Formats: sequence, C-alpha cells, structure tokens
Amino acid sequence: MKLDRFWMVQIVIILTLFTLLIGSYLFSFGLFADKQPTTITATVAPTPVVPTTTPEASLTTAPTGAPTKPTEPAATCTPAGITLSSDTIRDSLSSNDAARQASCLAFLQAESLAGDKGAEVWLGQAHHHGWGVAKNLQEAAKHYRQAANSDDSDVRDSAQQWLQQLEQETQR
Repeated sequence: MKLDRFWMVQIVIILTLFTLLIGSYLFSFGLFADKQPTTITATVAPTPVVPTTTPEASLTTAPTGAPTKPTEPAATCTPAGITLSSDTIRDSLSSNDAARQASCLAFLQAESLAGDKGAEVWLGQAHHHGWGVAKNLQEAAKHYRQAANSDDSDVRDSAQQWLQQLEQETQR
C-alpha cells in the first residue's frame, strides 16, 4: 500500500510540473496576453497661446459664429496606427513628403529637448543626409557628439559609428 501512495505522489508532482511548463510556454508566446496591437504614439504639446488684450478689446465680445483656426495635428514620425520604429522614422525622414518630414523633424527636436539621445542620432542623420533640412555636416556632427554622451550603450555606439563615418566622408 505504501508503494501505491508513493507513485501517486510522483504522478501529482509530474502533472504539476508539466502544467507549469505548458503554462509558461503559452505565456511566453503571448497566448494569454491582450490581442490588441500596441502602438507607440508620442505627441508634442502645442505652444501655449497667450491672449493679448487691449482696453478696447476687453469691452467688446467676439461674435459667436466666428471661424476658428483649425488645430494642427500633433508632430509625429509615423502615420496614424503605425508603430514607431527605426524603419518608420527613416521612412518619414527620407520620404518626398515635406509635411511628413517636417512633422517628424518637429517630433525629433521635441524629443531631443526632452533629453532623448536617440532622437539626437536621428537629427544627426537628417542633417547628414539632407532629409527635410539642408545638408549640414557640422550640424550632423554636433548631434552625433551629443548622442555619443548617452548612458545607453546602443545609442552611444550608434552615434560613434555615424560620427566616424561622417569624419571619413569629410576626409575624402
């Protein structure tokens, strides 16, 4: 009888381990995760408008049906619904669509001002290749050097490689 109890305990242990193994396998492939694709959308806050009033203007009221200026879409490097990635940033910067380039450059400049060193690399590439801006190798080098001071080793290495390539191009 003791032998039967031993084997029952062994079977329970094996089934428990098997269940944990299958569960972790399914979880690692996202079968329990939310099926909605995640998109990264970063926006740049619009510049606040400070109303100026004159004594005459404060006495009158604006007409109720006055047309208003349409708000501009937030600056971004990706079309709506597309995930932000290196490929989408490169596609936006190198596209022939000036509005798309300008929006991406505005997004990258805002991210750069917020301290994103990866955006510095992209701004350097924009100036290096003339994507949306006039080709300016000195400005590109400046952005690459700023990104080379990053704490992120991937960004630092990328910036150093681009800076080295830029220096080789200028020596020719």
